[in-house]
Amino acid sequence: MLAASAALAAGCILAAIAAHPPGMSEPPDVREKILQLLEEGALYRDRIDWPEARQQLQHASGTAEADKILDQLIARSTGNHGLWIRASAMATPSGRMERIASAGQLQRPQAESAAASRKRESTEASDPIGWIAIPTFKENSTAPSTVREQQQLTFALQLQSQLQMEDAHDRCGWIVDLRQNQGGNMWPMLLGVAPLLAKNPNGKEVIGAFHLGATHQAWSLQPGRVLIENRTRLELNSPPYVLRHPAPPVAVLIGHTTASSGEMVTLAFRGRPTARSFGQETAGFSTANTPVPLPDGSVLLLTGAVAVDRNLKGDGGKLQPDVTVSNAADAEQSARNWLLTQPQCRAMASTR
Repeated sequence: MLAASAALAAGCILAAIAAHPPGMSEPPDVREKILQLLEEGALYRDRIDWPEARQQLQHASGTAEADKILDQLIARSTGNHGLWIRASAMATPSGRMERIASAGQLQRPQAESAAASRKRESTEASDPIGWIAIPTFKENSTAPSTVREQQQLTFALQLQSQLQMEDAHDRCGWIVDLRQNQGGNMWPMLLGVAPLLAKNPNGKEVIGAFHLGATHQAWSLQPGRVLIENRTRLELNSPPYVLRHPAPPVAVLIGHTTASSGEMVTLAFRGRPTARSFGQETAGFSTANTPVPLPDGSVLLLTGAVAVDRNLKGDGGKLQPDVTVSNAADAEQSARNWLLTQPQCRAMASTR
C-alpha cells in the first residue's frame, strides 16, 4: 500500500502534468510502472492475477489493445474509481474526466423546480430551515500551489458566506444538498460546511477517516481549519463563521449522482448527532485517489483507501440514506418534516 500523503483525497484531484509532445508514444516502461503501482497499492489488487495480466500485455497486438487491457485492469483493481490520464487527453474538452476548472458557482440544486425555488424565495426570511447546496469543486491542477490553495479557500469562504446569509434569518435546522455533487477536492467542501459539521465550534473533533490496510488517517476539524491526522490540510485566512445556534439538526440530501467527494461529505455527517440523510443511494465511489505522476507526463489516479465515517464505518461502496425517498420534491419535504420535529425547531416554533 502506498503511503498516504497530502495528495490523498477523494475524487479526481490531479497533479500538475507536464506537457507531452503530440505524436510521441509513451516510454515502454510506463505500462509496467502502472502495473507495479496497481499491484502494490490498488485497493482491490487481490482481484487481479498479476502474472497473467503481464502476459496479456506482452501479447497485446498493439498499443490500442494494450491500453484497453490496462484500462480494464485499472477499473477492476480500483473499483472503477481509478484512471490513467494520458498527457494528451488533458488538452481535450471531452472524455470521462471532468476537465480542469475553477471553483464552481454556489447555486440551488438543479433538482429544485422553478416553482419551488420561487416559493422558497418568497418565504426565505420566515422559513426556519436553512438551505445550502454544495456543488462539485474542481481546481486548476496545472496552476501553482499558491493559486490552487487560493481557489480552495475561495470555495470554502463562499460556502461559509452563504451559511452566514442564510443564518441571518434565525434558522433552527438545516438542509445540506449534495445531490449534484459529483466530486473533486473534498477539503474545501469540508472546511466550508464546518459550521454545520461541528458539534462544538471551539473544539477539535474527528469527522471521518481514510482506512488504509490496518490503519486509519483521521479527518478532523478545528476552528477555521480541516486536518488529516494532525496536519493542517486547509485553513481559512479569516475568522470562521459560527452559527447563531451551533450544533443544529441537519438533513442531508443525497442521490445517484452524489459521488466521490460528495460521498465523503455525506460520510462526515453520518454519525453526527441530530443528522439524518434523505434521498437515494449514492454512486458508490467512497474511496480515495492519489495522483501519481508518470515518466511520460501522464498521471495515474490510484485508488488506495476507503473512506469511513467518524465511527470508522464504511466499505467504499454506495451509501444508503437513512430515509429512502425516490422523488426529489418528496425527499426535500421529508427532510423538512423531520427537521421541524427536532427539539430546536419545536422550541423556536413555540416562541413565535
